[in-house]
Amino acid sequence: MRVYLDNNATTKIDPMVTMKMQPFLGEYYGNPNSLHQYGMEVRPQLNEAMGYRYDALNVPDDDDILVTSCATESNNTVLKGVYFKHILKNPEKNHIVTTAVEHPCILDTLHFLSDNGLVEVSYVDVDEHGGIKAEDIK
Repeated sequence: MRVYLDNNATTKIDPMVTMKMQPFLGEYYGNPNSLHQYGMEVRPQLNEAMGYRYDALNVPDDDDILVTSCATESNNTVLKGVYFKHILKNPEKNHIVTTAVEHPCILDTLHFLSDNGLVEVSYVDVDEHGGIKAEDIK
């Protein structure tokens, strides 16, 4: 019997999701942001799906949910967004604390920010279970 233990990286798609997505993997494949017929056919379904996300997350309609293509893009958006929104306004608060066992996209982005003199990064050790001690980050 095979057991997959990396569900944090990718997970088997639930059969119900596969069934719901099937039309968009063949018949309705247009870019919903395009003005041509293929895109306009898909846009209502995208709006409906986004409505479910807003409801599930209890997000008001006038707020934005940013949808990215992958975790790397999401992590870059968050880290660089924190820099541009907060650290630029408060340059004295440019210290980020992390661990050396973070995903490479986190470490690479922090190295980029650090190598360019934009932030100071400290790395906290983790124990054998991947945990950190509160006193190590004081």
